[in-house]
Amino acid sequence: MTTVVRDTNEVRDRVVRALADYVELSASMRELEDAFSARVMHTARQLQEIVATRTRLEAEYRRIRDRVERGGYGSDEELADDVESVLTDEPDAYQVQPAEAPAEIEADDLDAATKERIVREFKRIVLPKVHSDTSETPYAIFEVAYSAYRSRDYTLMAAFVVQYRGEVTATGDDGRPLTPDQLATRLSDYRAAEHRLADRVTALRASLTEDEVRDPVGTRERMARQQEQFHRAIAREADRLRELRERLEALARRGAG
Repeated sequence: MTTVVRDTNEVRDRVVRALADYVELSASMRELEDAFSARVMHTARQLQEIVATRTRLEAEYRRIRDRVERGGYGSDEELADDVESVLTDEPDAYQVQPAEAPAEIEADDLDAATKERIVREFKRIVLPKVHSDTSETPYAIFEVAYSAYRSRDYTLMAAFVVQYRGEVTATGDDGRPLTPDQLATRLSDYRAAEHRLADRVTALRASLTEDEVRDPVGTRERMARQQEQFHRAIAREADRLRELRERLEALARRGAG
């Protein structure tokens, strides 16, 4: 029995270390993703929208100019109305899709009873020890833990249970002695949790580029440079838009001929 307890605690120690790695990696990834979204994606979307507006105005300018040259407007007022309609016809605002509830992350090797047990133990053991109202756990850990709970990420929930249950002894959570079979089952559960978590950490590392892992500061600097390039492109497009509007207004002032 002593050997099983020792082996279980050795597995637990490895799970705790791997979970710490996962929390650190996921925090770094989330920070980089937020920076990329704010600095690069948002600016790129602005550039895309202004290019689309400029392209639309170019086409409208050619249409109105050609119609003027053909004498297609019956009056100056009709021409002015057409130009005004074009200049005030802004494209639809960018629509932000509502955030969906996180999808459940399936662990295919777990049956329904095991999943129910993990959720039950997570709510009883982990949540009170990581929530800001009942603990002093760093927010980064709570964020990962609560996200795992919301998405029913059984791999992470099981790992958190292993950590926050504490060191394994010969007694259970209720203080009653564990039988040899119960201790063997716990060792088996911990080993399975370790293997699933190791696979998850490996996958997370693989999703990060070498530069993101080794040089996050340099990665952010590259994002800033890319953002500046987009800003310069936006400024150029804004100048072209202003010129197009002026040319359209000049057509209206010139009249239908």
